[in-house]
Amino acid sequence: MLKIDSIDSYHSDRILSFNRAIDLVSKLKSQGKTIGLCHGGFDLLHPGHVKHFESAKKLCDILLVSVTSDKFVKSRKGSGRPIYPDKLRAYMIANIQHVNYVIISNFERGTEVINLLKPSFYIKGPDYIKKTSPGIIAERKVIERVGGIIKYTQDPTFSTTEIIKYIKNEL
Repeated sequence: MLKIDSIDSYHSDRILSFNRAIDLVSKLKSQGKTIGLCHGGFDLLHPGHVKHFESAKKLCDILLVSVTSDKFVKSRKGSGRPIYPDKLRAYMIANIQHVNYVIISNFERGTEVINLLKPSFYIKGPDYIKKTSPGIIAERKVIERVGGIIKYTQDPTFSTTEIIKYIKNEL
């Protein structure tokens, strides 16, 4: 992970604590608002992420993005990942116009985030439509159990891993 000086200077009022997010989602839903949730590592922010958030926002009133904490990105992606610390990833996403709020998730899987926040929609990219991995199957079940719906954007897909491979091999 890159060493970032003065990480605390990267602050946004749109980055919420988990408890604040739970309360806010409940309040907004009681007001008839639809809440969309995107969840992921979002390491090395790229145009695919931005396009995904833009499309996700069109599906809901309020878009909340859950950023996976450093320890779980590292355990899933391996050495050298994440590139940016979770606070900086959250800061970058919080400053994308289509995103209303961001939380940093200290859970290994999206299922825990869905279960606690109970969003109206859990929004994934098109590369997840036909996936049958245990993780996405569990996420589909949990969003239904909390009364929500899984939705998919139809955007071109980018891969952070492929971008990193390109930089390593070509540059």
